[in-house]
Amino acid sequence: MEVKIGLEIHLQLKTRSKMFCRCKNDYDVQDEPNTNICPVCLGYPGTLPVTNRRAVEYAIRLARVLHSEINPDPVFYRKNYFYPDLPKGYQITQYNEAAIAQGGYLPLDFRNRDKRVRIRRLSLEEDTARSIQTDEGEVLLDFNRAGIPLIEIVTEPDMHTVEDVKRFLENLRLVVQLMEISDADMEKGQFRVDINVSVGGGERVEIKNVNSIRDVVEALKYEINRQKEEIRKGRPIEQHTRRWDDYEKRTIPMRRKETEDDYRYFPEPDIPVLSIAPLMQEVESGDLDDPFALFDEMASRASPGEKGYDNYLNNLEILMRDRNRDAIRFFRDAIGDGEVDPILASKWMVNQVRNMDRLPPLDQFRKLMIMVQKEKLPAHRVKEFLRRIIEGAVLEELLKEVESGPSDEELEVIVRAVIAEHPDEFERLKGGKMGLIGFFIGRVKKKNPQADPGKVRLIIEKIMKE
Repeated sequence: MEVKIGLEIHLQLKTRSKMFCRCKNDYDVQDEPNTNICPVCLGYPGTLPVTNRRAVEYAIRLARVLHSEINPDPVFYRKNYFYPDLPKGYQITQYNEAAIAQGGYLPLDFRNRDKRVRIRRLSLEEDTARSIQTDEGEVLLDFNRAGIPLIEIVTEPDMHTVEDVKRFLENLRLVVQLMEISDADMEKGQFRVDINVSVGGGERVEIKNVNSIRDVVEALKYEINRQKEEIRKGRPIEQHTRRWDDYEKRTIPMRRKETEDDYRYFPEPDIPVLSIAPLMQEVESGDLDDPFALFDEMASRASPGEKGYDNYLNNLEILMRDRNRDAIRFFRDAIGDGEVDPILASKWMVNQVRNMDRLPPLDQFRKLMIMVQKEKLPAHRVKEFLRRIIEGAVLEELLKEVESGPSDEELEVIVRAVIAEHPDEFERLKGGKMGLIGFFIGRVKKKNPQADPGKVRLIIEKIMKE
């Protein structure tokens, strides 16, 4: 029973104003309900919509990353249906070939670009009001959301497993967050997913009200198993819409699936054809818009035959999936001129820097990495130096501490003193418990932090032979 899965994603855009009016975009759901409203977004008779230029720019940039063909003359349509959260009785959206972009794809994997999901189209549209269900069974409406700019992304049914869907959503969220066109916070409704799934060549079933990637995974597992069981029992799967019940962990029928004829699409008479060809020339893509191109750029800094290259790619993917724009840009700039070893730097970036409160100064990090790769600085000091340069220390001053470490004679005095303090441990070391060398090195460094562990080890081994 072959499984086919396609998605419809509604992405709220991070603009200052709504799609067709000047009302504030209550993007973070922070304002009092029904305060960011006007006659335009409430659909009063006689009002005229005006298209948000920034929303169009965002759609152009996203279409480029998704390798879509941008339509220079997109048209808005009216999608007619009656529902309490739709004050006009219709939604201004785009329709089929008149949408702002067609085709394209998004890779599922950073390394294997043959694994991809095709995009059917990207459309610009306005959001509906927010419906709030009370404990008393009432439905409250907040029209602050009505008119917020949306990009609808419709995929082809190219996904066949739950893992495919999970990876696609993670990658799309990564793209839009790095572009900074949306925070894609599913809990706030900024990234909403409708799922279309069919099993065994049967009719497709749509699942709505899925509020997290985890819920998408659970809803799909349930629905695929439900459809397989129905087919085994000889019951046909009818095309309809279901919703995900997060409490009962199952999909529940809502209504029959509407067809395009039910919505009575026709061109929006109050908005002319956009004719965005000049805008397409003006809009510049951000330097972090395409994470896959950025991954390839950084991967090319090392050679596939180098030792540690596979781990380097793993570190790059970890860095990308953190979705931290500053950290990604920082690392790209650190290895940009070829002077810093990217494989070595990626280890410190992923294992240490990304877990610190803030990034170190770029020039200081670069100098530190060069010192390490030239073996002019003991590796055990790097973590300490990273922390201290983040706190404001200057690397050149820290290096003086290393240079002013104890002489060999002074170091031997310290080592013998530590051995005298721990005779039992030293006897066990001489008896073959070589792991205790680390114990003694640690005690020596407590007495003098500038002690070189390599020299301490040599002195201990010399004393063991006496």
